[in-house]
Amino acid sequence: MSGFARAMREAEPYIQASWSLAAAVALGVVAGYFADKELGTQPWLLLTGSVLGMALGVYAFIKAILVAEQKRKSR
Repeated sequence: MSGFARAMREAEPYIQASWSLAAAVALGVVAGYFADKELGTQPWLLLTGSVLGMALGVYAFIKAILVAEQKRKSR
C-alpha cells in the first residue's frame, strides 16, 4: 500500500467525523428554515435549529474522535 493510501486510511475516521458535524449543522439549519417558513416565526426556529444542529454535531464529532483515538491506541 502506498504512503498516500495509508495516510487516507488513517485519516478516514477524522474525515467522517468532520462530515457528520457539517451534516448535523446543515440539517438543523434546513429544518429550522422550513419550519420558520411554514409557521411564520422568522428567524427564531432557524436560530434554534442552527444551535441544536451545532450542539448535536459537536457531540457526534467529539464522540467519533474519541472512538477513533481509542481504536488507534489499541493497535
